[in-house]
Amino acid sequence: MLEGLRAVQNTWIGKSILAVIMGFIVVSFAIWGIGDIFRGIGSNQVAQVGSVAISTNAYRQAYQTELQNLQQRARRPITNEEARRFGLDSQVLSRMISDAVLDDEAQSLGLAISDAQVAKAIRSDPTFAGPGGSFERGRFDAVLRDNGFNEQSFVREQRHVYLRQELVQAIVGEMVVPSASLEALHRFQAETRSLDYLVLPASAVGPIPVPDETTLQSYFDAHAQSFNAPQYRKLVVLSLSSSALAKPDDVSDADAQKLYDQVKEQRFGAAERRTVQQIVFPTEEEAAAASARIKAGAHFSDLLSERKLESKDVELGTVTKSQLFDRAVADAAFSLPQDGTSGPIKGAFGPVLVHVATIEPASVKPFGEVSAALKKEVATQRASVTLRDLHDKIEDARSSGKTLTEAAKSLGLDTLTIDAVDASGLDKGGKPVEGLADRDALLHAAFASDVGVDNDTVQGRDGSQTWFEVAAVEPAHPRTLAEVKPQVASVWANEETAKRLADKAADLVKALDGGQTLEQTAASLGNLPITHEGSAKRAGAPGLSNEVVMKVFDVPVGAAGSAAKGDDARVLFKVLDSIVPPLDPQAPEAVQMADRYRTSLSEDVLGTYLAKVGSRLGAKVNQEALRNAVGASL
Repeated sequence: MLEGLRAVQNTWIGKSILAVIMGFIVVSFAIWGIGDIFRGIGSNQVAQVGSVAISTNAYRQAYQTELQNLQQRARRPITNEEARRFGLDSQVLSRMISDAVLDDEAQSLGLAISDAQVAKAIRSDPTFAGPGGSFERGRFDAVLRDNGFNEQSFVREQRHVYLRQELVQAIVGEMVVPSASLEALHRFQAETRSLDYLVLPASAVGPIPVPDETTLQSYFDAHAQSFNAPQYRKLVVLSLSSSALAKPDDVSDADAQKLYDQVKEQRFGAAERRTVQQIVFPTEEEAAAASARIKAGAHFSDLLSERKLESKDVELGTVTKSQLFDRAVADAAFSLPQDGTSGPIKGAFGPVLVHVATIEPASVKPFGEVSAALKKEVATQRASVTLRDLHDKIEDARSSGKTLTEAAKSLGLDTLTIDAVDASGLDKGGKPVEGLADRDALLHAAFASDVGVDNDTVQGRDGSQTWFEVAAVEPAHPRTLAEVKPQVASVWANEETAKRLADKAADLVKALDGGQTLEQTAASLGNLPITHEGSAKRAGAPGLSNEVVMKVFDVPVGAAGSAAKGDDARVLFKVLDSIVPPLDPQAPEAVQMADRYRTSLSEDVLGTYLAKVGSRLGAKVNQEALRNAVGASL
């Protein structure tokens, strides 16, 4: 794919620059004043930016590439209609317009690249490297052929890519992170605060009185839309899956045994594990001398004592052979008997002696322990064939005019009728509707459909198939207070509790800021427990919600504050201290922070540059050609 080939062009001016070019530049169409159909654009072009045209074929190829990538990530087919709802067509065009802006600017600046430089860049591209790591002509030809290029068209396209990189390198290639900005970011992320806090319960404001009719009516009138009845739909559903159709009792022991013999080592076996120790010697001579002592009757532990080493200094752990990264050590360790010591070995860090302290033999679960699971697996595999056959028969029946219920009945299957369900999966009583396979996907499809529509099946991640019909639609409608009086009273009570808690907490905060201690406050509230937290950061703190943590960092050190803890409690706190460790620019986390900030700066600068140049050039889009390229209806 073209985008895939571009993504690996990172050896010429650096990964970070290419990531900015190919990852970030999705600039809004509105910035460049894109209009509707322009007569100045030919039917074989979807857009033109300055002197650079974007052909229909190029756009179609880029769109199909991104669609295939999206399907691979989603692990399911995605229709053009779905992709357009995701905005894929706009994203692809926006990226190509960004490229066109850079192409036009490169031309206007007279930038050029020689054939020798292009050839050198292609030869150094790891995409075309063979097993030896160097450029391989056969692989180059195969990759181009698989992606619809010949050598001439690929070189021409890559010349544009390299020139864009050269231009972007000049704009953001040497971006320097200001030390003051890095210090501010460090302070923001690393500041640690300690605080004491208590949880103010709803009981602190006493029982909430039952609202009278006037209060309820007033509240209902102000929030009537919140109590509207949602749209309900009556659905007829048929769900089939290989696991549901599977009949493990019909699988013989012989068939299960056959599968067991095929997979027992990989799935039911535990590899041999050994407790391995090693001593690394400065020279081969010292290793050889130590080995000679072992052969003369000394024990490995004697060597540890002589060299003043403890077991933890030489322990590699109880591991399988594959867990030892040093192949020489692994081969030696798994060829020794228990309590055996190897001769001198050339290890990754120098000459070593390897010792095996214990051996845990490999083991395999017996067939009897796993036979039930294997029978279910075999039955499920067989049922997948049955499922495909049923799918075709159901579709044939529906195509002949039968309803879903009639089609299912003709095959001895039963449909499920859901009398009423809203878009969130609740019935009219507010309870979750049971028995909906792939509930979210099914409801999304059902509420995008209508009565009488022939719907596509909903495919589950496990390969299940769900058919549905919308039998009836009950529109959303207003409800009277009498219909929802209990809900209104409950919501009013929750809000009133939260309001009274907030008012009481505000008074307590004033008292704390006025000199009252948190201990005195806790005692006045019935000796509520006080909790100390000494490691609160903006990223979070144990036992505290993000809302509370945000409030903790909103007040000065030494001040008090409060934050909601749901509808029926509130956290009352006092900030005791704040510590910011000194910034070490060489620390890994500081380097990562600087890299992220540098990328952000580069993206901002490049985005501003593209917007400025793009507004000068203007972008013209042939909307009809665009729709035709992606197969959209007019």
